[in-house]
Amino acid sequence: MEDLSGMRHHLMCPISLQPMQDPVTAPTGITYDRRAIERWLAAGHATCPVTGQPLALADLTPNHTLRRLIQSWRSPSSTSTPPEDAGEAKLLADDDAVEQQQRPPEVTAAAAAVKKLLCTAAASPPVDVLREAAEVAAESDAARRHMVDAGVLQRVLRVIVSSASAVIKSADPGHYGRSSLETTRAIEAGLDLVRALAVSGDELRPLVVADTHVHDLLDALTDVLVALEPAVGTGTGGDTNTAMASAVRLLDSVTEAAGYAVLERLRPALFRAVTAVVRDRVSPGASRSALRVLLHACPLGRNRALVVDAGAAHEAIELELDAPPLSSSSPAPASAGGGGRRVTELAMALLAELCACADGRAAVAAHPAGVAVVARRLLRVSAAADACAVRVLAAVGGRAASPEVLREMARVGAVGKLCCVLQADCDATVKEAARAVLRLHSGVWSGSPCVSAYLLSRYL
Repeated sequence: MEDLSGMRHHLMCPISLQPMQDPVTAPTGITYDRRAIERWLAAGHATCPVTGQPLALADLTPNHTLRRLIQSWRSPSSTSTPPEDAGEAKLLADDDAVEQQQRPPEVTAAAAAVKKLLCTAAASPPVDVLREAAEVAAESDAARRHMVDAGVLQRVLRVIVSSASAVIKSADPGHYGRSSLETTRAIEAGLDLVRALAVSGDELRPLVVADTHVHDLLDALTDVLVALEPAVGTGTGGDTNTAMASAVRLLDSVTEAAGYAVLERLRPALFRAVTAVVRDRVSPGASRSALRVLLHACPLGRNRALVVDAGAAHEAIELELDAPPLSSSSPAPASAGGGGRRVTELAMALLAELCACADGRAAVAAHPAGVAVVARRLLRVSAAADACAVRVLAAVGGRAASPEVLREMARVGAVGKLCCVLQADCDATVKEAARAVLRLHSGVWSGSPCVSAYLLSRYL
């Protein structure tokens, strides 16, 4: 190795003065070994040790280029190591041994799990290896971070894609290979590992943007949901529900990070499968993730139409019908049938998005309790839910509203709730939207026995 001593100097951590193992770079441009800088910050310091500028743990960025350089530097060619460098190479090996001994036990376990996962030649590692890795990742944040930095996420996503493809092939009577049950268990184990890795949107976004196989992943997750759907509610145990919840949660993260180029190619089967998660009440968390997936896709008109065709408006209304009454002054229990306040906000937001198209408005109006559910939630949940509920009522009761819909709005109290919005402490834009609907049909509603003519005349 040429000029090894000079190279070693540049790869030293400014804090520990030892060769770095896991280099991370601060916004100040200084690179440290992760373990050393984390100890520095954990000791109560809030500044960069070299520059003195403010520094937080979240500001650190893994330096993958330098890490690869360190790894190649620590692995000199066995056939070309000059005699004069033998002492330096031995010193490096000693450093490695010391630092391996100084590693926290959870990181050592994570490194072993990474080796098993990444060194398996098969397309899908054994299920026990995936489950062991999930247990290790769940033990500590240091282990989780080590596994993410080592590329475990990319590996397990490829496992899910290949296993989902195997599930589809196993449905072919002429196919001979891994059993469907074995493959499904591999998918469930892979999804458990993804959940244990707890990858944030910031960590996932570069992967989604750069990975040319993101469409394969979306297709695979769709196939997983379709394959697991028949087992939901059949008494086969909670593993299937857990796997479905993990799959739709991963879909939520991927669609949130994806751009329009990815979202515009989503399959109709994806929307049907995600809507089925809402319909089957897999879990409150799964319902929230499913509603978010649909919301992420709705800004594209083509997707909005597909979401309506999948019956999402009907299922969102049914979800709210099953939920207990909510009050803006008291929090909803987390175990509520619909999933609580956040699910209501997401359901109202989805209905508001779907009402941007004629088919969506028709779907809400066609449901026997559609207008009534929206009116019941108005002024009872949160400001965000109020804004979406008014958007829904304004869309359903717009210029193209049929006489039947207008009579229904008066009968179920939607008109009275819109009048209350004008008196409540709501955003000015929300009040203006409510006032516009009331003015538009005041001639019809003023003669209804279900509407107070005094309120209409006073606030319009």
